[in-house]
Amino acid sequence: MQAALTPRIGLDDIPSMLALLKPYRRILLWGEMGIGKSTLALKLLPHFAIQRDTCLLLELDPGSPPFGVPGAICIGISKHKEVLGEYMLPVCTLNSARFRLPLILAARKLMVTAKKRYDEPTFLIDPPGVVRGVGGAELLTALAESLEIDAILVLCKAPDVLLMDELAALSSLFFTVAATSAAREPTKTEKVRQRTRLWDDFLTQASEELCDLQELNIIGTPPPRDISEAWRGKQLALLDKAGEPVAMGEVLVLENDVLTVKVVRSSPARPSTLLIRDAGRNDAGHLVTITHQSPVPPHPQVPVEMDPTHGADDHRSPPLSNHMGPAWATLVGGVFGDPLLHVRLRNMKRSFLFDLGDPARLQAKMAHQVDAVFLSHAHLDHISGFIWFLRSRIGPFGPCKIFGPEGTIQRIENFLQAITWDRIGDSGPVFEVAEIEGRWLTRARLQPGKETVSLQTVNIQNGIILADDSLNIRAEICDHDIPSVAYALEFVQEISIRRDRLSQLCLPPGPWLAYLKHYIVTKRQESVIILPDGSEMSAGELAEKLTIIRPGKKLVYVADMADTAENRRKVINLAQGAHTLFCEAAFAKEDRDKAAATQHLTTSATAQIAFSAGVRFLIPFHFSKRYELNPHKLYEELRAEAGNVQVIGTDT
Repeated sequence: MQAALTPRIGLDDIPSMLALLKPYRRILLWGEMGIGKSTLALKLLPHFAIQRDTCLLLELDPGSPPFGVPGAICIGISKHKEVLGEYMLPVCTLNSARFRLPLILAARKLMVTAKKRYDEPTFLIDPPGVVRGVGGAELLTALAESLEIDAILVLCKAPDVLLMDELAALSSLFFTVAATSAAREPTKTEKVRQRTRLWDDFLTQASEELCDLQELNIIGTPPPRDISEAWRGKQLALLDKAGEPVAMGEVLVLENDVLTVKVVRSSPARPSTLLIRDAGRNDAGHLVTITHQSPVPPHPQVPVEMDPTHGADDHRSPPLSNHMGPAWATLVGGVFGDPLLHVRLRNMKRSFLFDLGDPARLQAKMAHQVDAVFLSHAHLDHISGFIWFLRSRIGPFGPCKIFGPEGTIQRIENFLQAITWDRIGDSGPVFEVAEIEGRWLTRARLQPGKETVSLQTVNIQNGIILADDSLNIRAEICDHDIPSVAYALEFVQEISIRRDRLSQLCLPPGPWLAYLKHYIVTKRQESVIILPDGSEMSAGELAEKLTIIRPGKKLVYVADMADTAENRRKVINLAQGAHTLFCEAAFAKEDRDKAAATQHLTTSATAQIAFSAGVRFLIPFHFSKRYELNPHKLYEELRAEAGNVQVIGTDT
């Protein structure tokens, strides 16, 4: 039995500690949370660095690390009076007690890695503050044996040392250090803030990637794959075949077994394994342990106002969504329904509709927020929802723009004239309708019970039919045996707020950030913003301090068209470099004759267009109902020819 030394060493008596520990190479600091263990490790590290050739700090507390990456264990080295992270291994948990076995295995692997890199290093080991009960006893014993600990510094306040019997049973020598009476465990809020700050700092170097879950081995404690919302914000690690880390980050979205992740890469290797446990962001954006998952529908999240009467008993093709930064895009009728794409701008009561197919899943109040409708052509399955839209717009909602091919003004007039409007007074919906004819927009203002008012014809420049400070809409007329318009929605720029900078400036998020983004978009950098603490700063100064501004993303919508060289050329140019392409794929390859006869695209044509345009995501739709029992066939054909384009679908 190794007895603790008496009297105890004082917490500030660094020389005595250095003298006592001089013979030892693997030194474990032991004590409960808030006792000063990590602070002491950081004090000792530079002294050991001077006294010995190499001294490394193994930080083994993934939940409250003083440096490095939360959710991982790290190696630090003292250089120029700073602790620099040298290497880390993800464990994807903040809960050292629950996942102590993975923690111990990772710690041993980390030490082996360090020994390969450095010649006879000294290790200072800072474990989690789990020192009570069975968990504490097992962690102490396992760390001491697995890491071959030579000596233990035990920090404590009271005369009685926690886990004294376990300490005495070890072959390692241990010495007690008298902690200050002022030592206290940090509050939960303090721990969360420190942990989140470190995580946000780590992710400043991150980039977005896609991970197909079907191509990865998934280990740990992952959420159910059919509950996409449970994955959002979860911390993850990508590992290679040898179990070495390739990247670490967090989940942005899961759609159809494909993760969009934000990760920091440590290796260019191709990942083969995904590690995910219980660490993730909560609704406030803090990195915490996720203790439960809220039930959500099994289909991809649909960020539109859905009619509650269409729920579990709705057996139609499910809605299909994709997230593209400043907007959500939802194919409301799914891949077999009549086309209607709803694009909702995030944090704004503003939407666009592309085509007006089956709107049965939408609540009428959603139509109140629609700024513009973009019609591809006037076949019934693309315009039959206009009566619903017309009825939903009765009231003081202001004018709504409608764009379409030649003849659109007359068609909308015919809809309005087919109805008796004797009971609405001046509350009839107002539409500003524009026909796209070559390089010109022919425009008119229509309202039930009123005379049609011709508006000034507008010249189309560079294909742009609608533009404001934040976005452009481009149009291209394709051939479907009649004119059929393809559209591109282009965001001018994407403005991201740096949470780490907000924290550094002690500024809470709030409505003032919306004003900041508005002033940036409208180029009013001189505008003054009143901050939450009452101080004032110009939008230009705040933009420089708080924002990351990137080129905006592009969404393209291509409905019915024939597979001709000219159509392909137009759509490929329109969709070049797009984030998301919604494109019809009505028929399988073997039914190309039917596609040609009806002026539609096959899966092969759609995939080739997406690949040639270099889009990131392809969402095919408008499938012929002949494939309702086997949509997987269409997706197989699409993915076979789409190359590195990610095909999103509902073929589960």
